[in-house]
Formats: sequence, C-alpha cells, structure tokens
Amino acid sequence: MLKRGDKPSQEPTLSIGMILPTDLRKRLIVTIPKGREEIKIEAISETLIYKNSKKKEIILRGSNIDDFFIIHSVPAGRGFHWEKTIDVKVAGDLQIKISNGYIFVINQIRLEQYLASVATSEMGSACPPALLEAQTIVARSWIIAAAEQKHSKIGIDACNDDCCQRYQGITNITTKSKQASKKTFGHFLVYDDQICDTRYSKSCGGISENNENVWNESPKPYLRAILDGSSKTIPDLNDNQKLQAWIKNPSNCYCGYNYVDEKSLKKYIGKVDKKGTYFRWLVRFTQPEITKIVNQKCNTSFEAILSLKPLKRGVSGRITKLEISGIENKKSRNVQLNSEYEIRNALHSEFLYSSAFIIILDSDNDQIIKSITLKGAGWGHGVGLCQIGALGMALSNKTSAEILFHYFPSTKIKKMYD
Repeated sequence: MLKRGDKPSQEPTLSIGMILPTDLRKRLIVTIPKGREEIKIEAISETLIYKNSKKKEIILRGSNIDDFFIIHSVPAGRGFHWEKTIDVKVAGDLQIKISNGYIFVINQIRLEQYLASVATSEMGSACPPALLEAQTIVARSWIIAAAEQKHSKIGIDACNDDCCQRYQGITNITTKSKQASKKTFGHFLVYDDQICDTRYSKSCGGISENNENVWNESPKPYLRAILDGSSKTIPDLNDNQKLQAWIKNPSNCYCGYNYVDEKSLKKYIGKVDKKGTYFRWLVRFTQPEITKIVNQKCNTSFEAILSLKPLKRGVSGRITKLEISGIENKKSRNVQLNSEYEIRNALHSEFLYSSAFIIILDSDNDQIIKSITLKGAGWGHGVGLCQIGALGMALSNKTSAEILFHYFPSTKIKKMYD
C-alpha cells in the first residue's frame, strides 16, 4: 500500500479493489488472456473453489503489457442513482482472496496505466486534451497524497468506484487519454512542497465548497470555495433571498449554460453517468413520497413530514446541517442530519444531486404540507475541481495549468519522476 505523505521517486504500483467484501459476492467469472477462457470461482465458507480445487488465494498474472483480464459484473456507482454492474477489462495482475466468506478482487497495476483509464472513466473520451491532462494530474495527486485512505483496513490504495475515483479498466483508454498521461507523466499538484489532496466532483453549481464544510478535517489552503468564473466575489448564500436569486439567476459560470450546453453534455461525461440537468435541477415529492423516503433512509416512523429546516450552509449554499420535523405516534419529532452526504442520501430514493438547494413547501389552508419541491445547484460535494467547469474552461481554450490553478489556488505543478 501507498504510505501517506510519501513522495514517489519512481512510478509506483497500486492495489485497486474491483470486487469488495462489502459487495457480498459469492461467485466470480473472469476471462483470462490465454485463449480468452472464462474461469469461474466460487466462495464457500472461507475457501475459494477454482478448477475443482480449494484455495485461500488465487494470483492471475498478466505476462505482458498487451494482456488483459475481463472481470465480469463489477459494481459501478455503488449507492448512487446510476448504480449498475459492468464488465471491466484490466491490465496488470489480479489477486483474488476470500474475506469474511466473500470474494475480494484486487487489481495490481502501474500508476500511469491506471491514470489513463481514470481520465476517461471520470469524464468521456470526447473531452478536450486540456481537461484530460488536468484530470490526470488531479487523479495522480489524489491517490498518491493518500489522505483519506478509505480502504486501508482491507489493504488497498483505492476502490474502482466513485467512493474513491472511477477506474473502469482499459476499455475506456483512448489515444487522447494515453497522450494526457504521457504529457503529464510524473506531474503532481503541490502546495508547500507537499502533494495536494486534490478532490473533485462533477459540478460545483457555480461556487465550489470549503473542504471542512464537507468532511471532518482541517481547512486546506488549496481547497477553498471559489466562484466558478472570471469574477472573484462570492455572494452570501447564507441569506435565503440571495440564495434563491443565485439559484434562479446564476452569474457567468464555467460549469453553466454559457460555457457548456447540457444537451450535448452526455458525450463529455462518464459512460455510467445518466443524462440530466446538473447545473440547475428540480425535484418534487408529494407528502406520501417524501415521508416514505425519509422513513426508509432515516429509520423513522413519521406519519407526515412537517418541515425541512436548514441549520447550517457552506459557502456554496450547500446545506451541511438539516433538521427534519415530522409527526410520529401523534407527537412531533425532530431528526438532525449532520453532513451534506447524509442530507443527499435522506432526501431521495436514490441519491440527491447535491445539498445546495432551496426548499419550497406547498401547503393547504390548514397548513398541511401537500408537496415539497427542492430547487438545487450542482452535482456532488463541490470541493476542488469542478469537472464540468473544467470542461467549460477547456472548451474556451484554457490550458490544463490554468484549469488547475483556478480550482486549486496557490498550488504549483511539480514533476517528481520520469
């Protein structure tokens, strides 16, 4: 595994989880390079059954650079609205283990080959070179900074999914993504001579967010909220009237309609992403719908929802604390959600695009809520690189360096290995 704070002097090898123990997978099909043979592996108790023999671990090695394995039915978008399973071609080696009775698949792959896949898994291959170069440097910096180490307990550097950063194998590698990796080979974003913990999301909605408002961590100087345009002045979105005005009439943002036509966005975003309107969006729930969703997600037994009350907002207008009031057993009860992730999970049957929204209640004459409408901005947590904003900058002929320095102020690009 990578060690937090280490600076690589040569290209490292990564351990990427493809099938995790939490996927609860008992059976696995892998197509191997030799003869394109499909092999089947089954987990029974604490043993792998492979070719009529029992094993604790199976190592499948890619003998040369042109070899690839196909791992069938790999989860993509775990827990999000686009969740599905896909077949993934991977280079490098496969380590297949048993963990708590379930199959655990790890891909051992060289960093630069991994990055060529990430660039066009996170965003589409039709994106301009400047965006792919910026995305590659950001992805390289994030995984080597290893700040979160979300999966350190199971001994991997990252998983294949949005929980970490998207890695859908070599299927998505294109000439442009190879060129982006080659042109930026060994380049990192640094601050104070340390590799940056570079975060990113699909769309900031016009204003990015401070990292400490999304995660329980110290403020980082290069993960500050910025207005996603040429202007520097951020409106006060803690004021409800200003927030409503911002949602309705945003300024000239790189991730907005003036730079990116959402009708053509599908060709630029990742293959597993659903087509939609992400810069500004609207969802509406009837009283029975929102009550059912909240009860399922918050383990409550509300008979009706009385109100949704934002208690705290970040710089971008994202709600970071929300109070839900309802009637339970004929008594009033309040539930508090304490992160943008909890809020997005609790207010949608799948997953809400972001927590930057205003709340519109439709009530009858007895003040009983008939429906709840959420008008929102952005897609994701909003910290760091705004991918659709970076697309807008690239389509406007901005360089990869200009993109990076816009979203990560006070940073530098540094080459650490050849």
